[in-house]
Amino acid sequence: MARKVSVGAWGCVWLLGWFVGWGIPASAQDRPVEFEFRHLQEKDGLSFNTVSSFLQDRDGFLWIGTFDGLNRYDGNDFIQFKNRRGDPTSLPNNTVWSLCEDHDGNIWVTTETGVSCYDKSTGQFKTWKQLNGRVLGMCSNILCDRNGDIWFTSYLAGLFRCRIKNNHITWFPVDRHDELQTVSTRIGWEALVDDPLGDGLWVADKKDGLLYFDKNRKQFHDYVDAPPLNQYKGRSISSLTRDGNRLIFADETAGQIIMFDLHQRRIVKTITLDDKAPAGSVEIAHIFVDRQHNLWVCSWGNTMYFVEGSTYQVRPLRHQVGNSLSIAGTFFWAGWQHPDGSVWLGTVNGISITDPKRTFYSIYDINALFPAVSDEQGILSLYEDVDGSWWLGTARRGLLHYYPQTNRLSVRKLPDATINHPYGSTTISIMPYGNDLILGGSSAIYRFNKRTGQFTSLPTPPVVTDEKKLMHAFLLQGDDLWISGQSRYAYCYNLRKGYWRSFPVASATDDRKSKAGAIQLDRTGGLWLHMYPDGFARFSKSRGQFVLDNVPPDDNHNPAINSTIASCVQDSTGMFWLASGGYGLLRYDPKNRQYERLTESEGLAYDHCGAALADRFGHVWVAAYNRFSIYTPQTRRFTNFRLPFNESNNNYDNRLFSLRNGHIVAALQGYLIEFFPEKLAEQPQRSGGRVLVSQIHFGDKIQLLHSGLPQVNLTADENSFSMHFAALTSAREPSFDYMYKLEGYDKDWKRVGTATYAVYTQMPGGNYTFNVKAISADGRQTPVSALPIHVEAHFYLTRWFWGLVVLIMFGLLIGFLRYRADQIDRLHDLQVQATRLERDKTEIQYQNLINHLNPHFLFNSLTSLNSLININPREASAFLGKLSIIYRYILQNKDKDLVPLDNELAFVHNYIALQKSRFEDALQINIDVPSEYLTRLIVPVTIQNLLENAIKHNTIDEDSPLVINIYPEEDYLCVVNNLQKKSFVETSNKQGLASLKSMYHYLSRRDIDVIETDTQFIVKVPLI
Repeated sequence: MARKVSVGAWGCVWLLGWFVGWGIPASAQDRPVEFEFRHLQEKDGLSFNTVSSFLQDRDGFLWIGTFDGLNRYDGNDFIQFKNRRGDPTSLPNNTVWSLCEDHDGNIWVTTETGVSCYDKSTGQFKTWKQLNGRVLGMCSNILCDRNGDIWFTSYLAGLFRCRIKNNHITWFPVDRHDELQTVSTRIGWEALVDDPLGDGLWVADKKDGLLYFDKNRKQFHDYVDAPPLNQYKGRSISSLTRDGNRLIFADETAGQIIMFDLHQRRIVKTITLDDKAPAGSVEIAHIFVDRQHNLWVCSWGNTMYFVEGSTYQVRPLRHQVGNSLSIAGTFFWAGWQHPDGSVWLGTVNGISITDPKRTFYSIYDINALFPAVSDEQGILSLYEDVDGSWWLGTARRGLLHYYPQTNRLSVRKLPDATINHPYGSTTISIMPYGNDLILGGSSAIYRFNKRTGQFTSLPTPPVVTDEKKLMHAFLLQGDDLWISGQSRYAYCYNLRKGYWRSFPVASATDDRKSKAGAIQLDRTGGLWLHMYPDGFARFSKSRGQFVLDNVPPDDNHNPAINSTIASCVQDSTGMFWLASGGYGLLRYDPKNRQYERLTESEGLAYDHCGAALADRFGHVWVAAYNRFSIYTPQTRRFTNFRLPFNESNNNYDNRLFSLRNGHIVAALQGYLIEFFPEKLAEQPQRSGGRVLVSQIHFGDKIQLLHSGLPQVNLTADENSFSMHFAALTSAREPSFDYMYKLEGYDKDWKRVGTATYAVYTQMPGGNYTFNVKAISADGRQTPVSALPIHVEAHFYLTRWFWGLVVLIMFGLLIGFLRYRADQIDRLHDLQVQATRLERDKTEIQYQNLINHLNPHFLFNSLTSLNSLININPREASAFLGKLSIIYRYILQNKDKDLVPLDNELAFVHNYIALQKSRFEDALQINIDVPSEYLTRLIVPVTIQNLLENAIKHNTIDEDSPLVINIYPEEDYLCVVNNLQKKSFVETSNKQGLASLKSMYHYLSRRDIDVIETDTQFIVKVPLI
């Protein structure tokens, strides 16, 4: 880190600068190359922070050994395996040293107490702790050779082989005279590798040196094919590894790393990590070789090194306290390289992940050189000089000149420096003008001569000088310096001729709070202002003023949003991008005059944006304090990340600047971050293969998944489950969106963003296939990962059960239908019988009525006839003829149920004639039946009965005649008489109308209606 200037020395330098006006030199140092790391630790689910080993199995899962348990990692979740006291099928000891996978996919583990094999199909460990009575103790190395045999070493007992076919373990002594019970070796950690060219093993022993074991001869012997290696016998050898055909190991006696080519049989390189350290003082603990042939080295003295593979340049790798981007600890035990090229180091403080080739930014800590820069808002402007140095404008901390190549900084105070502001006012913008720089501040403008270091004050616009308004933005166009600020005018100062011009913004409103913010040149050279509260205004040369675009306000563009605009920039397609402090990122299409607003809902990291800038690849970079978003308009996706700076401080303004090489520099108060957009374009994020389907949860159970599992079988009670999946990636932030589909249940793919699980409840029994894939920010998809799932159905939901139910129901239905049919037949017979009986009863009652009426009517008729015989014999003769016709009609129709209305009316006319002869004008009967009703049917003697009923129950005299009207109404024949009831009726049995109703009930669906009012008695008989 850079040295800080002491208070006393700094005060003297400041006073010297104050009096002579020259720049103040700040501390400088060479910038070491640093790697950016991200970390996985206990807080992320790792069982313990001290990591000892890595293994990626053939399924893609990463197995991680620690000093407190074994872990399986899928990119999102850690599954921990630990010793359970009393359970022989659990991990035998929690201190894991090394890992390997056999040809069947089982995981082999060496621990403090022996060697163990984890069977994925059973989820159990099988452990060997001793052989022939000899305790194995700490076993620190293990590998599976090309033949499928497992080889491992015990620190004290030496080399062993386990035949997987029969689990038979054999011990191989270094010296043929050694005995298993008494042998004492010193085969340490990282001391066993397979020979790539022969059928043998290389072993590093701290006592016996570098050893070679011939598997065919089953013994150790000298290196006949590699004589140069004989010099390392009897020396302290450690950290044995391979890089292709190269054997790499540490000679602790000489303090060197030896690289030996097994094919060429020669030493190709000897590396000394620290030339200044005494020979043998650097004891190397671990060497990891990545695919780029770089060496990652750690010593027992807690010093770490990076050896570049092409140049063998040794550079220190340091853990920096308080810097979360540095490696997590001062020591690492293991290394692994992800398929995407990232390097994973197992340290004493978790896993640290980095990829030097994909690091897309560098950090420049200006705070370390000039701490006062962070007392205010920090760095506000940047200009890249032709020599690659950067001129930096600050908030009241003067003008800084920084050389990023050498990390050297000088500070110059501005002419308006005071006791309260010893470096001068704020510098908003720095613009080149010939060999000079134009510095634009909120209330002052300076011209700075880079050669002499002298400042010249330039006049400010009248609105600043007279009205004390502030300037906000500057733009240099040739000799014209354009300025915008707290006014509805833009001002232009000609640097060559030295005069000001003002240009108004034409607007229909007169808002005194109006002000101009950003001032921008578009691709065609057109000049734009962004105004509050109105939005964009274009400069019209013909009118000599700025003309508003007048876009109607809406949710994407309105005065509230316009008041928060922090920056404005145009991209290569002509779109304007605006950063809003609270409303997200805005895109303005000047051609169509349309706004679009992108917020956290669309994937933006943070809505309080401080700056936006487009790169040459079409991406838009957005800074929001220490959070950054990269927006790709083509895919409409954001890539977000966060830098560990100013975590507890947001009292500063974000700025983004473009460099000539296309890089982007972000200012975070006292930090400058140089981004390399081409790294993102050249090396898009890779998932490392496919999504790992790691677990299925059902009830309170968890089943780990692996490729040896043909399908997951669930019982009927386990039909609610959740699938867990993830892509094993080295990205700091979630970089993929996941999609899944359960074939046989889901109709379409479900996109769930960064969620890594899928939940299904109450699934019907059947066979399903769970498919999942990931989609990167640029739209690329990983291969689909599939897992068959069988869910048993409850017995009452199975096909055979329902087939049986259908058969039973069908049989019951047939039986019921037959029973029902029999019952219906019996009921029908009973109903027929009942109907016949009822009809017979009705006919009998009706016949009785007729029989009852006949004597009464005959008596009255004979009485009348007797009177007529004495008085008027001729009329008596006619009376007798009509009486005979009546009785003839009754006799003719007594067996008929129905007769035509025409016949019934003819019969009634004779009956009326007889009654008229009796009552004369005291009885008035009117019949009005149209001819179309004459063919309708009626029960015989119905009308006669009704007439007889009316005559019987009403008084009849000339003063109060009985009037009876007979007429049809719809489908009824109405018989209506005026009501003048007798007080006593001798011969009434009250059964006449009841009998008629019963008769019509069986002959028609309509009943006889009987209506009695205060003046009338009405009977409506259905016509059939």
